[in-house]
Amino acid sequence: MIDPLHIFFHPRGVAVIGASSNPTKLSYGVLHNLASHGYPGPIYPVNPKGGEMMGLKVYPAVAEVPGPVELAVIVLSADRAVRALEECGQRSIRAAVIIASGFGELGAGGREREAQLREVARQYGMRFIGPNCVGVIDTYAPIDTTFVRTMPKQGGIGFVSHSGAVCGGTMDWASAVGVGFSRIISLGNQADVDVADALESLAADPHTRVVAAYIEGLPDGRRFVEEAARLTPHKPLVVLKAGRTISGMRAVASHTGALAGADRAFQAACRKARALPVETLEELVDAAIALAYREVPSGPRVAVLTNAGGPAAVGADALDRQGLRLADLSEETQARLGEVCPPGTMTGNPVDMLGGPHPDQYAEALGILLDAPEVDAVMVVFVPQAITPPAEVAEPVGQAADGACKPVLCCISGGGGIRAAARTLHAHSVPHYLTPARAALGLGVLWRYAWVRTRPVPEPEPVARVDRERALALMRAAQAAGEQVLDPQAGAEVAQAYGLQVPPSGLAATVEEAAALAERVGYPVALKLVAPGVVHKADVGGVALGLEDAGAVRTASAQAVGPGPALSLSKGGAEGERVFVQRMAPKGLEVIVGAQRDAQFGPLVMFGLGGVTVEVLRDVTFRLAPLGEAEARGMVAETAAGRLLVGVRGQPPGDVDAVVEALRRVAQLMADLPEVAEVDLNPLIVGSVGEGAWAVDVRIVLSGKHQ
Repeated sequence: MIDPLHIFFHPRGVAVIGASSNPTKLSYGVLHNLASHGYPGPIYPVNPKGGEMMGLKVYPAVAEVPGPVELAVIVLSADRAVRALEECGQRSIRAAVIIASGFGELGAGGREREAQLREVARQYGMRFIGPNCVGVIDTYAPIDTTFVRTMPKQGGIGFVSHSGAVCGGTMDWASAVGVGFSRIISLGNQADVDVADALESLAADPHTRVVAAYIEGLPDGRRFVEEAARLTPHKPLVVLKAGRTISGMRAVASHTGALAGADRAFQAACRKARALPVETLEELVDAAIALAYREVPSGPRVAVLTNAGGPAAVGADALDRQGLRLADLSEETQARLGEVCPPGTMTGNPVDMLGGPHPDQYAEALGILLDAPEVDAVMVVFVPQAITPPAEVAEPVGQAADGACKPVLCCISGGGGIRAAARTLHAHSVPHYLTPARAALGLGVLWRYAWVRTRPVPEPEPVARVDRERALALMRAAQAAGEQVLDPQAGAEVAQAYGLQVPPSGLAATVEEAAALAERVGYPVALKLVAPGVVHKADVGGVALGLEDAGAVRTASAQAVGPGPALSLSKGGAEGERVFVQRMAPKGLEVIVGAQRDAQFGPLVMFGLGGVTVEVLRDVTFRLAPLGEAEARGMVAETAAGRLLVGVRGQPPGDVDAVVEALRRVAQLMADLPEVAEVDLNPLIVGSVGEGAWAVDVRIVLSGKHQ
C-alpha cells in the first residue's frame, strides 16, 4: 500500500522557514521539537538575519539551503506564506507544512490566499498540510514538526485533527497518562491535504493500529467514505464530527429535506464506511485506547470485578446500553473465585470483593474470570480506599491481563495517584478510565468493531428493469417548462420507470375531465388537489379518498376547484389548479421512502413511518445510496415501521421484501439521476406478505443539474 504522505514523515532534510531564536515564538518551538525529538536528518533554519540557532547554521533564504531537503515548515505570517511556498517550489521542495493562520478561517480574503497556495502547489507539483495547523508527528520515524509542548511515546493510535488545540490537548494528556501514538496529523484548514488523504496515509502506516479523527469539515464527503471503507476492514476508525447540529436543515418542500440534516448525513456516511462515531472528545480517546490496546471480544458477555457495589452497578447499566450484558458465571467459576477472594465476596456477577481486597486477590480473581469459558471480556472497577493505593492494584491487574486474548479494561476512580495507576495500566496495554461508564464505552466500541470486522458490506448490485431514458425524458420536459417540482403524474411515471408499483392515475383540468379519468383508472379513486404553492394537500382540504362513482368525483373536484376551463380554488385563488385522480391502493401500513442529495455525501435515502405524522414521530433512518439488500433490510429493521411490518397484536406481517425493493429502487434512481434533488414516496402503502407496496404520492424535486 502506497502512503501518499510518506515524504511528510520521512523527508531527507527539513527547512524551517521563519525560524526564530526567541523562545516565545511558535517557530522556536517548531525548531526545538524538530531538533530535540530525534529527527535523524539535516535541519535547516531559514531567517534573513542568518547566524546560528541551537547549534544549527541559519540560511538567509530557502534558495541557499543545501541538499538534501524535501520538507519545508513555513512559520510566517499569512501574507508572506504564499511567497515562501513559491520559493520552496523553485527550490524543488515538494512538501510543506504551513503553520500560519489568517487564511480561510477569516473569510473571503483568507480564502483567496488559500486559493493562491493551491495554485502555487499545482504549478510546482507540491503537496502541503495546512494552513492554520500545528504540524505533524511520527513517533517511529521519528519527526516532530509541531510546536506543541510534548511528544507522546510510541504507540498504535494514529490521530488526525482539524483543530490544533485538540491535537495539543490530546498530546499533553497522552504524555501524562502514558498513552502512545504512531502519527499525529494536524490538518488545519485542509486547503490541500485533507481528511481522506490522512486516512489513506494512516492505512498504509505499519505502526498504526487504530485511527482517531476529529473532523470539522469534509471537502469531499464521498472520498472520505471511500477511504474510510478501505481502512476499516483492517483498522478501526473512531470519528468525532463537530458542527453536526448546525441547522444545515433547509426549509425544503419535502419531508425528507425537513428530516435530513448534517448529523443524519454524517451518521449515514459512518454506516457506509463502517466507522465508529462518538459524541465527545473524551469518547474519542476512550474508544481509541480500547481499540489500540485490546483485541475485540468474541461475544457480549462481560464480567465485572470490583471492590465497590455502587460503581459496579452503574457500570452494569452502562454495559447494557452498549449492547453488552453481564455474564452468567458458572458454579465452577464462582467456587474458584471463593477460594481466592476475601471472605464475604459476592461471587455472582458483578464479583464484589467488598472494601478491602489485596492487590494479589485482584490478580488471581481476574485470572479466573479470563479462564472462564462463559466470559468474553472483563471490566475491573477499583475505588481507592485507605488500605490499598491505586498503583498497587494497577500493576498486578496489568500483569494478569498481559497476553490475555480477552479484552480487559480497568476503571480506577479518584484523584491522588490515579495518573500513576493509569501509566502502569497503559504500560501493560490495559486501558484506564476514570468512570465505569467510560470503561463500558471502551468495551462497547470493541464489540461494535468486532461486528464491523466480521460483516463486510458487499457492493450493491444495480437493480433490474429500469428505464432511465424514460425518466430522463420526463424530467427534461419539466425543466423545459420551467418546473422545479414534477407534477404528481410525471412523478408517478418516473417512479414506474424505476420499477416502483404505482396505481393507475392521471391529471384533470376540469370537473368533467376528472370524472372521465376516474372511469378509466377504475373505482374507487382518490382525488388530490394540484396547485401552485400547495405542498401538503391535506392541510388545505385538498384530498378526497374512496370515491366510488362519477357523481362523487364531480362533487369532490368541484369543491377543490372552480367549474371553469381555467381552474382556480373555489375561494378565488390562483390560476393553474388541477386534480390528480388515482385508483385507490389496497389497504396497508403507511411508510415513507425518501431521498435527498446531501451537499457533502451525495444521495441519502430515508425510511420510516409515513403519512401525515412523519415529521412529528420522526421515526426515520438514513443510508447513502446506492443500497445493497442487506443495508435496505437493516433500515427497515431499526425503525418502528419495521417492527410493525413484522406483525403485532394479531396483525398479519407486511411485505418487507417489497419495501426493501422500493428502497433499493429509489436509491438507484438517486445514484443514476443527478437531476433529482429530492424524492418523497409518502405514503408508500405496504400490503401483507406477497401483496407488494404501492407508491401513492410521488414527489420529485429537481436539482437544476443536467447530464
